[in-house]
Amino acid sequence: HALLRVPSLDHSHLQRALQIGVEGIILPHVESASEAHGLVELCLYPSRTYRDDSHAAEARMKNQPFRRMDFSFAPPLVEFYGQRVAEFTRRQGESILIAVQIDTPAGANKARAIAKVPGVDMVFIDALRLSGLDVERIEEATRGAGKLLGGLLVPGCDAEDMFRAGYKLICAASDHTLLAQGSRICMKSLTKS
Repeated sequence: HALLRVPSLDHSHLQRALQIGVEGIILPHVESASEAHGLVELCLYPSRTYRDDSHAAEARMKNQPFRRMDFSFAPPLVEFYGQRVAEFTRRQGESILIAVQIDTPAGANKARAIAKVPGVDMVFIDALRLSGLDVERIEEATRGAGKLLGGLLVPGCDAEDMFRAGYKLICAASDHTLLAQGSRICMKSLTKS
């Protein structure tokens, strides 16, 4: 499955990601429930402009018809690029995984409120700049909200430990780490020559 980490809560980044057909969005540096509401709003309603109104976003999420309606009754003549509109709409609304990445102590302090945001499917933890207490706080809040737990491989742990701790998605390395390792290997090969 294709997940994309967008650089920021920006309508143009999210719209491009949704248009290319990714199956999941991860927003980094989430530090408040209002940012999480904004992500849900932009992912589920990309044609609308972003409004910083968490109550309106929550109300729309509760009334979001495509997550609970069956459109199998739609006539086969209604097509959108060869697909039935109903099928396209249902899949678009149901299949996107919306993940918030908590990677700062400020975000860890608000983890409970962030995890409770309707429409957020996963809380992704980048523990490299967090204390052990912050990581535990985020994990507890995520489990308490009944959301999926994901994260970068924590130094000192292996993937099996994290899976046993309830993680459903584990990234073994970040792009930054892979680029740095590749650069070191390249430099070693040049200095040997």
